[in-house]
Amino acid sequence: MAEQPQASAIVKTDKCFIRPYARSDAEALSAAANHEDISRYMTNRFPHPYTLDSANFWINHSLEHKPHVNFAICLPDGTFAGGIGLVPGSDIEYRTWELGYWVAMDHWGKGLATSAVSAFCKWAFTAFPDLHRLDGRVVEGNEGSMKVLEKAGFVKEGVRRKAVYKHGMALDHVMFGLLRQDIKD
Repeated sequence: MAEQPQASAIVKTDKCFIRPYARSDAEALSAAANHEDISRYMTNRFPHPYTLDSANFWINHSLEHKPHVNFAICLPDGTFAGGIGLVPGSDIEYRTWELGYWVAMDHWGKGLATSAVSAFCKWAFTAFPDLHRLDGRVVEGNEGSMKVLEKAGFVKEGVRRKAVYKHGMALDHVMFGLLRQDIKD
């Protein structure tokens, strides 16, 4: 468990703080992410098994990317608990970015993801003035993530039928959106 001071946090809530990744997070990241129940709903870029090499690759990528858009979710005591980040849009969707997040299984059902997502989205709209919209995309069956997005203010906008192919099955992709004007102070 890598502990980092909250001083580097970009966001603090009663349940967590969000900070840049640190190279010392590799072991905790690998251990937290290395579960099929987490990778089942992620893109194929999120590997399973999630090895130490996978963790080091992601941390290096996140630290080298400018602007910084990928961060660690930590419990108030500094325990690594998940990840959250943004994929900037391009071309005519340059003001629409995709939100991605995951929380270690030990912390499911405790409100951690909702707390992190809500606070992170407020931060994103402040940190990136041109950002107009956040997209949240959820693979069919991931009811927990759909609830997180709805509690964080996202609106379910539609379903891309059988748009995802994962584990040998065609699955729906449920689309959510959050506009800058939807953020409540």
